[in-house]
Amino acid sequence: MSIELEHAIGCNVGFKSICHFHPNGNHYVKAVGGVVIVGDLSDPHEQTFLHGHDDFITCLAVSNDGRLAASGQQGQNADVILWDLNSRRQLYCFQEQDHGIDCLCFSFDDRYLFSAGMATDARVFVYDTQSGLIICWAQLHPKPTISVVSGGFVRDIKRRDTHEYQFAACGGKTIAVWHLDAMKGEMTPQQIGNAGKQTREYTSLAFASDYEHLFAGTTTGDVAVVLMKNRVVQQFIPCCSGGVTMLICIPAQGGTRLAVGGGDGTATILSGPTPCDIREERQVTLDGPLMSMSLSSNKMDLLTVSSQGTAYLMRTKDLAVKVHNQVSSGALYDVAYVAGVSELFLTCCGDGLVTLWDANDYSAKLRCPVRTRSYPTAVAATEDILVAGCNDGRLQSYDCAQGQNLWHIDNAHKGGVTSVKLASNCRFIVSGGVEGDLRIWEMKTRDMASHLSEHKGRITEVQIFPNDQYAISCSRDRCLLTWDLRQQKRLTAHRERHGGINCLAVAANQTTVYTAGQERQLTYWDLRMADPIAVYPMEEEIHSISLSPDGQHLAMAGTGLVVKVWDLNQHAVVSRGVGHSRPIQKVTFSPDGKQVVSVGLDHAALVWNFYA
Repeated sequence: MSIELEHAIGCNVGFKSICHFHPNGNHYVKAVGGVVIVGDLSDPHEQTFLHGHDDFITCLAVSNDGRLAASGQQGQNADVILWDLNSRRQLYCFQEQDHGIDCLCFSFDDRYLFSAGMATDARVFVYDTQSGLIICWAQLHPKPTISVVSGGFVRDIKRRDTHEYQFAACGGKTIAVWHLDAMKGEMTPQQIGNAGKQTREYTSLAFASDYEHLFAGTTTGDVAVVLMKNRVVQQFIPCCSGGVTMLICIPAQGGTRLAVGGGDGTATILSGPTPCDIREERQVTLDGPLMSMSLSSNKMDLLTVSSQGTAYLMRTKDLAVKVHNQVSSGALYDVAYVAGVSELFLTCCGDGLVTLWDANDYSAKLRCPVRTRSYPTAVAATEDILVAGCNDGRLQSYDCAQGQNLWHIDNAHKGGVTSVKLASNCRFIVSGGVEGDLRIWEMKTRDMASHLSEHKGRITEVQIFPNDQYAISCSRDRCLLTWDLRQQKRLTAHRERHGGINCLAVAANQTTVYTAGQERQLTYWDLRMADPIAVYPMEEEIHSISLSPDGQHLAMAGTGLVVKVWDLNQHAVVSRGVGHSRPIQKVTFSPDGKQVVSVGLDHAALVWNFYA
């Protein structure tokens, strides 16, 4: 009995340069929560997971030869980890910096790794990638540093290479060029001068192929061209609105080509005979600000990721666009399988979308938006209809085939909907709310058929029994209540001693119920008896449990960031799955019992294979 991570749906789209082409042309490297993923561009089932971080990965860099990758995280353990991509293992873990890492960059020959910490850490380190030793460190400049690129060697007045490595960094109104003398273990920043009185705030950098010019993107949507000989900004070239988020120089014969990602969702190619003469050649508009842009090793394609979580493959020749995959771009609050279908599951995301995923290729079949400034918190579906409950108290329904908005019920629950379940005959919906109300809605008329209000706290989960006559609910008020929906009355009441109940699961015999919650324990109840049958202590607060279809195992997860499988015969954890980096909100078995899906606040939906 074990679970094994099969696929991760997600990408840390809140951070820049978080998804890269691998130089071999067949793979990509990206960060999902605290996991680095090496995936096959053509096979969605082929993913390798690199575990080592315990919080969000904020920056990711891949070496020019594709042998190494480096990742940095935020949080208390702001480590930088150097990975060997050939053997897919950790080489070194650098624990020098605190609070978080903003930028990572390999030198042009991959010998050194440049690491810039957040403004609160205020330090820059350079590591030797071969020995894992610190070469030198310095105070952060500019502060903060939000982009770093490698620029070959520093050149003398006659433009000959010296032995000093060169890195350019930008942040705020400053561009600095770092000189690294690896022999002496020293690094010094040199500031780039402004031409005239024009000032800009800089967001991204790219060197020209010959390192004679440096391009800098600005918040005002233009690109500054810096001549490295005198280190002065020559001119500003407008290209988009909403600020420049990404820059990549595309090698071209007899001229200069520059790919620009915009905060307005545009991808632009600038070209010209010289760096100072580049003008817009072609532009396409995508679904959101571009957060990541990576050039393939053959210079033919760009892998771009938008803030909406959509990854695109774009041809550099004509900007022809193909969607590669889609992920959720916010925290995930609920996951549910379409009733009786093991290939389709739904997630509720903080970006305001209910997404229907196909488990065969992990593609998003439907993306259904809820009302602006709200997000879905609970979902249930059959093959024809899906119903989502939102944090603004609205119930919203969509067609499962086309994703069309069918109907909605405003103010179904004051304060927000916390749980939604569909009756197996599809005639009514049961919903629970923040204020402890349990409500039954007629599907045909959308009228409230019943209102049950014995809970005094937030309802955390509702289940309907297979005959559609009874329901059971648990709440943060410590109560577990069963209901007769026809008679509209409570049948039984059970209460935990100290803490609220977060989740429940009903066994096939319909009398045994399992609950877990704030008391950090798993409780077995018999609905015919007042007291629990058994209580087992847990290491963490459990947020969600799910019973396997054969009734032999529970999948459980919560604040411990680990998905666990509990054997109901041995009364013990028999398998653990590590992958999440923020609290897990929901876990569920597939109807055939072969897979488990878990979702959490780390924006990741993880699909696990379950071997009984």
